[in-house]
Amino acid sequence: MASNSTVSSSASFITELQNISRYLSLSSGFFLFVTGLVGNFLNMITFFSLGHYKQNPCSLYMLTKAMLESSALLVGLGTRILSAGYQIDWSLTNRAWCKIRRCWIPTNNVISFSLLAMQSIDVFLCSSPSATLRQKSNIKYARLIVIGIFIFGFLHSTPFLFYQDIVTSASGATSCITINAAYNQYQTYFLNLCLYVIIPIAVISIFGLLTYYNIHSLNKQQQQQRRTLSTLSRQMTRMSMYNIVIVILFVAPYGIIQLYALLTTGIAKTSSRIAQENVVSTFSSIYFYGAFSSSFYCYCVSSKRFREQVWAIFTNLSVNIRRGRNQVQPFSIGNTRFATVQNQSIRI
Repeated sequence: MASNSTVSSSASFITELQNISRYLSLSSGFFLFVTGLVGNFLNMITFFSLGHYKQNPCSLYMLTKAMLESSALLVGLGTRILSAGYQIDWSLTNRAWCKIRRCWIPTNNVISFSLLAMQSIDVFLCSSPSATLRQKSNIKYARLIVIGIFIFGFLHSTPFLFYQDIVTSASGATSCITINAAYNQYQTYFLNLCLYVIIPIAVISIFGLLTYYNIHSLNKQQQQQRRTLSTLSRQMTRMSMYNIVIVILFVAPYGIIQLYALLTTGIAKTSSRIAQENVVSTFSSIYFYGAFSSSFYCYCVSSKRFREQVWAIFTNLSVNIRRGRNQVQPFSIGNTRFATVQNQSIRI
């Protein structure tokens, strides 16, 4: 009797943990999904309207990254919410979607993190006291780098189209998994841990610290009236630094959980422990998408000028829509940008 009671209690505990995992997937996932899509949409509208991406490498990286972050939320997080909350998983019924989704997610993530790394490198170059390094921050180089990153991302994830497939187990359970053992090991040890966590965090941390050192040195030089950053460069640097910190906060827990899973692979675990680890793993996987949801809000918090730009653009856009026009028309006086709103000039 005691044994049956223990088994029943354990089963009840596991069921409760599964419900918690499902609730976390729905609540936190839906919050990140909605706020992320809204924020990335506002980012794209703002960067397109201002047009800085045509001359400024950092703006180009930010705009491209906003597009990819929206894709990550739609393809990665959106389908995860459908699967966890509503048991809708097309990757279990459609072989093509199983392959395409599994190929696109790492492609998207690798490109997005690579662009963030280049963004951190660019603000370091812009803030460098060396004129030679500052000249390396060049829009022509940036465009080539973006193209190269996209090519690398697609080529890197192409094997998923061949090694990912729908498999039915002896018990009848269907899953979309990597069928090549060697590539599965690569995915586990290098892709999930190194390309998603260790390398991006290392690069953005190193160049973030170097940029901080450059800014600190620049402040001393400004006091001696030797050199100043342009308004746009200061804005991009500040926005990027905040974004770097937030991305680390969202990505690091996922890396810790992945490392823990690897280190405890050969350890015998009870059903209760596995259920507990699944809850933590599920939350860390959802929390990871905060890195793709938070950039707009980082930019708003870090830069008053960016907030003013967003406000001016959408105020002007709403006025133009009411007047039957379809585009924002900012203009410049010297280094100051303005937008015309109801016969008034708003500084942006």
